[in-house]
Amino acid sequence: MATTSAESGRKTRPAINATAELFGQELVRADDHPGGVVSIADTFKRLYYHLYTNGDSSRAERIVADLSMVLLLKMAVDRGNGRSAWTQFSNGRGTAQNLLMPVLKNDFPSLIDTKDRFSMGDAALRDVLPILDQINLASAPAHVLGDAFQSLMGPRLRGDKGQFFTPRSLVRAMVEILAPTADEDILDPACGTGGFLFESHSYRQNSEATTAMGRLVGVDKDHDLFRLCGAMLSMCAPNHGCVHNVNSLDMKRLPEMASTFDVVLTNPPFGTKIGVRDHDILAQYDLAHQWVFDKLQDRWMKTAALSSVQDPQVLFVEMCVKMLKPNGRLGIVLPEGMFGNKKSGYIWTWLRQHCDVTALIDCPRTTFQPGTDTKTNVLFARRHAADSKRKPVKTRVAVAMHCGHDRRGRTHGMGGKPLQDDFASIASASGSRAKSNQWWSSVSLTNYDYLVPRYLARNRVAGYDDNDILSHASQVTIGRLVEDGVISIRKGHEVGSNAYGTGDVPFIRTSDITNFEISVDPTKSISEEIYNEYARQQRLQAGDILMVVDGRYRIGTTALLSAENCRSVIQSHLRIISVQKPDIISPYALIFALNLPVVKVRIRDLIFVQSTLGTLGSRLMELEVPLLGAHGPWADRVGRFEMMLRQRAESLNELRKMSGTDVAL
Repeated sequence: MATTSAESGRKTRPAINATAELFGQELVRADDHPGGVVSIADTFKRLYYHLYTNGDSSRAERIVADLSMVLLLKMAVDRGNGRSAWTQFSNGRGTAQNLLMPVLKNDFPSLIDTKDRFSMGDAALRDVLPILDQINLASAPAHVLGDAFQSLMGPRLRGDKGQFFTPRSLVRAMVEILAPTADEDILDPACGTGGFLFESHSYRQNSEATTAMGRLVGVDKDHDLFRLCGAMLSMCAPNHGCVHNVNSLDMKRLPEMASTFDVVLTNPPFGTKIGVRDHDILAQYDLAHQWVFDKLQDRWMKTAALSSVQDPQVLFVEMCVKMLKPNGRLGIVLPEGMFGNKKSGYIWTWLRQHCDVTALIDCPRTTFQPGTDTKTNVLFARRHAADSKRKPVKTRVAVAMHCGHDRRGRTHGMGGKPLQDDFASIASASGSRAKSNQWWSSVSLTNYDYLVPRYLARNRVAGYDDNDILSHASQVTIGRLVEDGVISIRKGHEVGSNAYGTGDVPFIRTSDITNFEISVDPTKSISEEIYNEYARQQRLQAGDILMVVDGRYRIGTTALLSAENCRSVIQSHLRIISVQKPDIISPYALIFALNLPVVKVRIRDLIFVQSTLGTLGSRLMELEVPLLGAHGPWADRVGRFEMMLRQRAESLNELRKMSGTDVAL
């Protein structure tokens, strides 16, 4: 973990009005408003929806671009500049271009250029100004403005260029874990709307600062996002923040920034569809070269050949490290594909040459939903000190199961109860001096090809009491059962969509398996000829276990073949597990073991997600299961489980006989 002088004395956000906290808003004094207070969050939302309804553009990015200029204008007025122009325009004299744009250009020359225009018409803009008259942006606390602005824009701006805006709970957790001190310089090279910078500023304001505040620097090549971030920094941290509208991956554009920052916090754009192809940019990076794995030396080696394209997130890792001072600290959100792909090993080879990986956080799949289903994790690293003798460093690992919202973005469940958010708990526990606690465990990365955090965080409690089984049964890996001939495992096959509907032989897919049962879709059934092509390879028999190993959400789901459904072909996303030595473990005992809560949690830990699709792959062989023989404290439970499966199979078979043959429509 990152350690700083602030780690032993973390400060919490100051107490605020209880009613405001309850509703996720904060209130500021407004003497001319009924009740004397007004919610800045509500004001921002009223502005947005007014512009959406009455402006000339319904595109969220254009509306928010207008909103950023309106907020900058109000900031200038609240600072004592431009009140006359504001009043004249509000009273119907002149145009926004003639009266208001000069105020913006004068007060914010780095954010406004000669080409900028309001997208909304003058009439809509005049209706907006009275809404803003209710608040004073110059006197509002920074965290109030930041929270209100982020809550407004985060759900509305979509990542058509790979940008998906980081949930505030994760931003706060990353800031708290790195614990930037008041005098430290902080960079976000893909700043978007500025969430990391605002949260860092708010965090530092709550520390006992005895020195001058360090810089807050944002970079974003998107002009709208650059101005949005600039607007908020102008309001929240006018004396400490600045934003640059350039491509941060082109380090030649910002040479003065190299090796100057104490902290880098970022969530870069990622995705293969937006790969970097500019030769001049690629030539600046070691990680843009082609790397090969030398089996004799057992390590990755960089070649002189430059790749024709590289994913932006890979280059961001190198660029962020190069922006850090010696001993500088990095917190970066990255797609899980980088952590769980052996082909990405060269990235970690390069990183370890320059940094210590101090911590990893496993993020829930819902973290960036509904914006994107891409699975992400967080990497924390510390750049090596110059000319220092390095000692092996343990890496702290945490796994978040909940992120405070569901896949639709809802933050409250039934009855209005807030959804669980593990990021806050993980951050609070990160300052502990103990090597491990409820949230954090300590591991060495020396012998691992993968950096997926949940894969590394072994022996976690599953939340279900199976001690009566686990305390008496020996643990054995699936791989060992295969080696000892207790079980055999075969892959399924793909028949191709052209084979669907050509006969009555079931083609069993992942979607056909639920509740230990196989429910066949007759529209996907195949011909006898195709069945005969695969039957000898699959060798299906009653008692074989089918297990989903690839897909989106059903990995680990199992079912047992009966005599009635052995005449089938199994899809490639499933594995066929046959028990060869039932005296050691029966098929029913094995499928029972595979569905114990503690085993299902470990299956989850072994699933790696590439973009949106997960896979167990060869890690299935690493899965440990309790060896449940014929005798033991589990015998009654396994026996009842077997009886229910047998009875259900018999009942379903009788029902099929009674219902007759399906009639095609």
